[in-house]
Amino acid sequence: MSHADEVITDVNRRRVRARAHEDNFTIAWDYPGRTLLEVRILRSSERVAETADDGLDRGQELVYQDVTGSFRDTCLRPDVPYYYTVFARETGGEWVRWEDYSLPCDPKSGVGEFARLWSKAMKNRISLVLALGLAAAGLSLLAAGLTLPPAAAASGGGKQPAADTGANAAAAAAAADPSVAAVLDGTGATVAKTTTWGGTQGQPAGYRLEYHWPETQAKDVNQVWPLLRSRSTLPETPYKTADYRIRASDVSALQVDVLVDGSQVIQVMPVDGETHFVLQEQTWPPFSWFPWFTANPWVLAPVFIAFAALFMIRAWLRSRAWNRRLPSMTRHDRQFIGRVAILLFLFVGIVWQVYEGWYALNAPTIGSTDGPANTLTALPLLLIPPGLFVAGLILELSSSQRRGSWALLAVLAGAATAYELAAAMTGAATNLNLTYYILLGVLCILSIPRAFSQGKMGWSRGPTPRYG
Repeated sequence: MSHADEVITDVNRRRVRARAHEDNFTIAWDYPGRTLLEVRILRSSERVAETADDGLDRGQELVYQDVTGSFRDTCLRPDVPYYYTVFARETGGEWVRWEDYSLPCDPKSGVGEFARLWSKAMKNRISLVLALGLAAAGLSLLAAGLTLPPAAAASGGGKQPAADTGANAAAAAAAADPSVAAVLDGTGATVAKTTTWGGTQGQPAGYRLEYHWPETQAKDVNQVWPLLRSRSTLPETPYKTADYRIRASDVSALQVDVLVDGSQVIQVMPVDGETHFVLQEQTWPPFSWFPWFTANPWVLAPVFIAFAALFMIRAWLRSRAWNRRLPSMTRHDRQFIGRVAILLFLFVGIVWQVYEGWYALNAPTIGSTDGPANTLTALPLLLIPPGLFVAGLILELSSSQRRGSWALLAVLAGAATAYELAAAMTGAATNLNLTYYILLGVLCILSIPRAFSQGKMGWSRGPTPRYG
């Protein structure tokens, strides 16, 4: 489950990152759920805050209070210590302490702000002098007609370190991938972060490139990308991948994992950047082959409703008929073949649901930090659809009619069908909720006639047929 799928925001779950620079301090945060949290940041030169209500009389200054995802405090003095305390709350709720950070003063900067500014100005001046000197030397060489020998030009002193060469090769491989280039095109994306992984004899090396672009260029994505089957943070051998169709909106950052050997792109996924992306689909074959259906699963709803109404009317009319047809061997054979087909459907449906559930639980997650607690919370929703199929299989194998049980099964299957359709439409469409949606819809249609008719689908099981 991804962040975008969670509706209720837990104020106790968050990711907070902080980074100190020469004259500013940046704090960024993220949390699961769709409800925005209000964040308050207090700053002091004496101590961290004890509560979110510490006032100015206690040395605390309110420097931030809003619902955005980051804060930057600028124009800081290196000769002054700073203490930051971060609090958050739900609307109208109690403040919860998230993190606190301490920035000690720099002993070398005791001369004060003037010394710091003078040092910075001198650095800029020295850089300017060096740049002008290099430019003058280049013009002198050009004017004298001096050129490097071919061998020197090929292997000259401008050679980049091996790490930079590998990162550049990884970036070139990522840019050459059509599905990646289609997203990055026109965004002005830059590599904001580069991480290496592997590098041992048993684990080939690779690079993780994280592209970021402005919020104004946020894109809607509908691509088939490889994802690693491993649920680890960084890629691990054997680097087993599977193709997934990813559909998301408000994407402003992309993670690309490139294997150095052969410059192979082994994983691509959206990540939170300037915006928090909304995951709308993560499917794998066979559903990923039919994007028109995964984007609009409601197209089957009118079909289900029409067949359910037709079966209900037909079963009701047959249950009220005065005259019934006499049994025959041909009709008996058709009924037998039909019952075998229904039993086979129920059995295959159970196997398919168990397989899709197992595959989904082991599938890679996008933008999610789900733990065991959330898995246990979702467990009943995973077990109810297969349980309905098991109940239908037991009823079909029973010698009794049990029309009331079939009616209850039809109602539960219909309600579960509507729920799975809503989950696929409002959240992220996955193979699991689409599988449940289709199979439960068919189960509801098959259960309706059994709730009305004398026998299963009008087939008489009694020892003596009923006539007239």
